Amino acid sequence: MTEKEIKHRVERTWEGNMNIFEIYDELRDNHTAEEQEQLLNHAYNFFSLQDAKNFIKELAYHFNIHIV
Repeated sequence: MTEKEIKHRVERTWEGNMNIFEIYDELRDNHTAEEQEQLLNHAYNFFSLQDAKNFIKELAYHFNIHIV
């Protein structure tokens, strides 16, 4: 995925429109490990609420991804 696609997916689709379970399903079913890492790292840096960051961390842990 390009940076533009990653930004669009997280900032337009995930923000406010998807819950944690839908995001998990999307990551699991539609993205490579590299894309999962890119998406979760962008999401962690994009979302400002600590609760959202905690959800992203949980997903990252499940997919064995290190948040930077």
